[in-house]
Amino acid sequence: MPIDAVTGGATALTPEAAASEFLHSLAKPAHILVAVSGGSDSTGLLIALAERLKSYPHENITLTAATVDHGLRAAAADEALEVAALCAARGISHFVRRWEGEKPETGIMAAAREARYALLAGLAFDISADVIVTAHTLDDQRETMVMRAARRAQGAYGTGIADAVLFDRRIWIMRPFLACQREDIRAYLKTHGVPWLDDPSNEDVKYERVRTRMDLARQPVAEPPADGGADRAALSRRAAAWFDDHVAIHASALCIIDRSGLSADEAVVAYALSYLSAAFGGRTYGPARVQMERVLEFVNGAKSGRRTAGGVVFDLRRDALYLMRECRNIVAVSVSPGEKGNWDGRFEIANSGSAPVVVSASGAENATIFPANLPKGVVQRARAAMPSIAPAGSSGAAAVALLPYLAPFDRFLTRFDLTFADRLSVAFGREAYRRLPLSAL
Repeated sequence: MPIDAVTGGATALTPEAAASEFLHSLAKPAHILVAVSGGSDSTGLLIALAERLKSYPHENITLTAATVDHGLRAAAADEALEVAALCAARGISHFVRRWEGEKPETGIMAAAREARYALLAGLAFDISADVIVTAHTLDDQRETMVMRAARRAQGAYGTGIADAVLFDRRIWIMRPFLACQREDIRAYLKTHGVPWLDDPSNEDVKYERVRTRMDLARQPVAEPPADGGADRAALSRRAAAWFDDHVAIHASALCIIDRSGLSADEAVVAYALSYLSAAFGGRTYGPARVQMERVLEFVNGAKSGRRTAGGVVFDLRRDALYLMRECRNIVAVSVSPGEKGNWDGRFEIANSGSAPVVVSASGAENATIFPANLPKGVVQRARAAMPSIAPAGSSGAAAVALLPYLAPFDRFLTRFDLTFADRLSVAFGREAYRRLPLSAL
């Protein structure tokens, strides 16, 4: 898939062309799991892929479909059956997964998205699929760019949807139709005599996306400019090179950036500092824009001192900038035997012992984990926010595996940020992220 496919200003592709382009780029052999809700976009994606493979059966590609019933509408179960019937008629294996349990009262769309990807990733593991594909379109891209721009108040458009996202370090989710227009997909389905379902939530104005879609329909706009996908990927590469030259990480608890690195390209420094702050703060996103601007102003200043943003201490000294988790608001976590947990958004804990354990910020006892020449105050603050593991209410040694967790990347990682994320992962003692399942980029 070319990088143009992720840009809002990309030339629109027909469904046939998009399907062919994606299948051609895929590493073979391959097993594709297609997420199909029954709507026009996902149905069009499934049919376009199936028709392309029917014409070229030598491609050594297996196609499987899955429908997620979020349990939010009574009609969803019947809709899943209709998708199953469509797949059966075309000889495509189909699975249904249901989001069980209580649903949140707020943030339902984000929670449903998280649940959907988790269910699809679990199914992909069960059936040994190599990639999940979803049917985001050029229309979705426009809407997303407008919504993100409105939230960030930066120009007319914001950064758009990526064509590929790594979920949970496990599997890539790709979007072959990101350069296709919805009207073209529906025309394609009509040509092939394939009906689709209309989700009533697509007309519910309580959702921001629906309101944005309606606004765009009433006030057509010119093609938005490219959303910066290629630019962001290039920025990620430059930031990775900057990281190699100027950054050291110790014990997954202390980041040291030499002063010369702070005077490098402002865009590179801002990008890297934002993600480093998110990683050390255990947060999915870096500091808010206004906060980040203040941080950059501080680190570019001549005076030494400390600032705090996003739960991270920025300690500027004559020789270097030191980053570490602020030792506040760190909640202890109990992990039962045989269970896994996450502590402070910074560490994954796996308890293989016979007793519960408690992970808290009691500080590391061994000071030798840090170089001896570091400032004592820096080491003390870094140690104070490190994990301490103890059995809960019982004696004996804990049998616990502890792994650094990179909050900005480990759940959702766009391919735009892959190069920098790889550098960070290795620096934290983790392996590089899973490669894209493509034969050519």
